[in-house]
Amino acid sequence: MQIVVARNTLHIWFDDAGWREFCGVIIGPGVLHQLSDADEAMRMLYLGPESDQARRISSRMRNGWQELSRAESSELWERFEHSNLHDLKLAAADLLCLGTNGSGELPSDALMQRLLHELPHPLPDRMTVRQLAQRVHLSPSRFQHRFVRHTGMAVRPYLRWLRLLTALTALARKASLTQAAVEAGFADAAHFSRTFRRHFGFAPRHLLRMLLIDGEPE
Repeated sequence: MQIVVARNTLHIWFDDAGWREFCGVIIGPGVLHQLSDADEAMRMLYLGPESDQARRISSRMRNGWQELSRAESSELWERFEHSNLHDLKLAAADLLCLGTNGSGELPSDALMQRLLHELPHPLPDRMTVRQLAQRVHLSPSRFQHRFVRHTGMAVRPYLRWLRLLTALTALARKASLTQAAVEAGFADAAHFSRTFRRHFGFAPRHLLRMLLIDGEPE
């Protein structure tokens, strides 16, 4: 789940609505979208779809995304400025769930949650649905159904997201693109760069610049 807020306004494209102007927006997992390449300042918060905060915020979602009011966007903008990541997640959930009854919250599944906590880190080069289903003694079809209900995502996109998080963590501690790719289980730096670009819409070398890290060329 992605929360995006702008200092003023931002433009985002959704396949069911085209280009729209927002002060802020919640974007659900797996929702196809595109941010404009304008220079407008914006801030983004990513939440794992199985997290308590994402489950609470899911009660706001309609058709995979939900516009935020100007007041909500302004409050979150200030929270970005003055909160650490943990407090920011809690504040976002509290702010965005006001006035909702939680009826749209993703159902929790203790078996799936335990499986996610026990996933190896880093992930192996190859991990199949069948292997994961065997871990919890379910058929592949039943496992996939329960996994999607719990996380809001299919298995392969979720595992790809975990690999990207591992690589991003490595980059944040000044690892090179090659080192980050290896740690996250990507075949090489080029594979990581392609996956990163498809997921976030820009190359990881741009992230390295934002973090003031000297990275390798793609």
